[in-house]
Amino acid sequence: MGASPSTRPPGVGTCKAATSITTWWNRHCASQRASWTDDGPRALKLSDSIRPVPAADHARRWHPETLATQVPPMNPMTLCFADDTLERRYRRQQIETSHKLSRFTIPLSCVMFASYALIEISLTHHFESLLLLRTGILVSVLSLFLLSRHARYRHRVNGLLCLASLSAALGTLAMFHLGNDHAVDHHEMHEGEFPAYFVSLLLLVFWTYTLLGLQFIYALACGLLIWMGCTASCAILHSGTGVLVEANEAFFMMSANLLAGMSAYSRERQSRLLFLRECHITDERDNLRDHATRDSLTGLLNRRALMEHLDQVLDIQAPGVVQAALFIDLDGFKPINDRHGHHIGDQVLSIIGERLGDTLRGNDIVGRLGGDEFLVLISREGDSRQGPETLANRLVDAISRPIHLEVDGEPLIIGVSASVGVCLFPFSGATPETIIARADGAMYEAKQRGRGRVVAANPLRLVL
Repeated sequence: MGASPSTRPPGVGTCKAATSITTWWNRHCASQRASWTDDGPRALKLSDSIRPVPAADHARRWHPETLATQVPPMNPMTLCFADDTLERRYRRQQIETSHKLSRFTIPLSCVMFASYALIEISLTHHFESLLLLRTGILVSVLSLFLLSRHARYRHRVNGLLCLASLSAALGTLAMFHLGNDHAVDHHEMHEGEFPAYFVSLLLLVFWTYTLLGLQFIYALACGLLIWMGCTASCAILHSGTGVLVEANEAFFMMSANLLAGMSAYSRERQSRLLFLRECHITDERDNLRDHATRDSLTGLLNRRALMEHLDQVLDIQAPGVVQAALFIDLDGFKPINDRHGHHIGDQVLSIIGERLGDTLRGNDIVGRLGGDEFLVLISREGDSRQGPETLANRLVDAISRPIHLEVDGEPLIIGVSASVGVCLFPFSGATPETIIARADGAMYEAKQRGRGRVVAANPLRLVL
């Protein structure tokens, strides 16, 4: 519709992810009773969740264990939601969370990684080469991190952070070989040299899973690649010592992947449950707000919301802007209800509401005061007194068009007209009540003149 957001039906402002949850929730709960039993909580319909419930039941409803049995379909391996809209919404949120986390963890990790160069002085004969490798790792990791924060590459943040993890792993594996090539065979290494680099890889695995901000499935892929690279390097370095050393180091690396992976899996799963909870609460809040401010029949603002909007307009009145309230009352609406029934009258009111919204500008406000009465609030720059009356005549023309309905398979054409009273404001002492009262009085004068007319209230001196 061409009108402001106020003319939209209830729920338009709700995010798509929350709407997806609502759809799933109602479908999921269709075969279950919306109640709590002694055996534990059963799934609740979304419509039931806005009813008052005891505090203990409310706490149980939002407990993670309860949500774990009520979440939308989620891939058990990747943890991705089956609903694409929901998944995209979650990933956008996680990108922001990941950036906030990595702002501190990446620089701190780089400082710790660089400081280890001081220990390398006493551990190896290849300090200069190792320092060059270490510098290359730092530059590549920091470059990829900064690139991932650029708005142009935000949708590729997981891929860029994966490259950062793998580049650090490749550099560390290169240190494995460079730090040990001084030995004629791989049995003669400086004490502590190999264990130090092996521990570096173990720390890198934990860093990838927990501090880098990767989505679980990407962290798992990086962890497995690091494990395979470490296993291959160990096989080369210990080719003459049998399989015991290789198996021992492969076991430790796999254990690190398992422990860190379990932690990352659990953390992301809880994060997704929390995300669902936040979306569901947002959905409930939007529905409650719509119920409080919207007319359930037409989807327009109700009387309370219109009065609040008028209050705001009067408080923040912009200089040089004329506001106008158009009080609309349908002519001959009661006979429609009496002759055809209230269900036909409701359809007529709904169609009239749509026509009003289609006729108005994007920043105009329209609402239903009650019954067959509507109120339109408009603003125009300059001292233009003719503009509101011109718009009111257009609204009368739109309302007067025949309404085509179908009753029991038979076509039904209904004609209805409207009388409109116009009140310009702000004027001295203007309040929402006085504005509506003046527009209402002008509307009754229009009815007395023959209906289907527009009458402006007696002009007062405007305060612009």
